Amino acid sequence: MNTFLVTLLASLLSFTQVDAAIEQKADYVSSYTALKEMLPQASSPEDRAGVRWRLSLVCLMRGEQEKDKEARRKWFNEGIQHAEQAIQAAPKDARGYMWHCANVGRECQTHSFMEQASAVPVMTKDLTTILDKLGQTDYFAAWQALSEIYCQHPMKSTDAGINYARKAACCVPAGEVRLETFVYFAKLLYERNWKKDKRQSVVAADRTKFATGYASAVDKYAWFDGTDSPMPWSKADIGTLSDREEALLVLEYARKRYDSGNPGARDRRQYRALTDLMAKWK
Repeated sequence: MNTFLVTLLASLLSFTQVDAAIEQKADYVSSYTALKEMLPQASSPEDRAGVRWRLSLVCLMRGEQEKDKEARRKWFNEGIQHAEQAIQAAPKDARGYMWHCANVGRECQTHSFMEQASAVPVMTKDLTTILDKLGQTDYFAAWQALSEIYCQHPMKSTDAGINYARKAACCVPAGEVRLETFVYFAKLLYERNWKKDKRQSVVAADRTKFATGYASAVDKYAWFDGTDSPMPWSKADIGTLSDREEALLVLEYARKRYDSGNPGARDRRQYRALTDLMAKWK
């Protein structure tokens, strides 16, 4: 191996321990300290971005743990700053945009409704950068965030938001559990509560729209219930199911992933909610 490559590999920071602390233990206090200590060692753009987007994620989680509005706002604003520096260091790394979007979304919730509205274009730009400009259409967290924007915004399509949640659930990596994503999607379906005949007619119409060529993945997947591909939780044509039938299938699938997977701290907290919903909805 040449000297330059050896030097390059030696300069790369290892995030293994801090990632385990974040994912498996939800230990955001020690993770924050460890990442801060890594900053002076981050000599390459990749290392700087890696430290910064992780700090942005940890700030988001620490802010969510706070009860006081000012304390929440402080953490979210710090998270925004770290994400901006991650994007500056590595503009093609989607994670900087993802956690910038998430912190902007949480920070705006500490303000009035009118002020919250001004954050929507910022968050949407981050997500369309990931999904369209960077072409990372398998990034489940970006689809879920886009879904939340559409489902909560009075001027956007809730049905499109549900299709983005469907895409998010389909994109969860095989080695991860992510119960929160499946529970979120199942709740949307259950609350919409379309019967079989309604679903069948809408899916039939959306098949033509989904098959149309789109320059934008965001535009295309607004019609994702029109796909001919089977869903991971059911081999049946989704047009033959009611919303609530599919919602239960999604939860059953998520429980199997949990039982056979390697759940993290957030998954373990979500498991009770998942089993409670399954018992309630049957």
